[in-house]
Amino acid sequence: MSAPDEWIAATGPRPVSSDPNDTAIPDAVLDDPALSLAAKGLYALVLMKQGQPVDPYDDAFEDAADIHTAIDELVAAGLVLRVPGP
Repeated sequence: MSAPDEWIAATGPRPVSSDPNDTAIPDAVLDDPALSLAAKGLYALVLMKQGQPVDPYDDAFEDAADIHTAIDELVAAGLVLRVPGP
């Protein structure tokens, strides 16, 4: 079975750096009790890509249903949007 085709990207402007290893994750996101640990980790991955769309299923060890749930949490929180893949 192939992974779902569901790409996401961060909403709105975010701080970017010329150093791809320098990623700031807002404390408000990390402290949000409505977001699961999986959603917070996925958001960190999205921010690491600095505005580029992300395929969250690519090389994931987690179950596709768990990833989809994390995406739904982030979309509901207004932190990411579903976008067309490349």
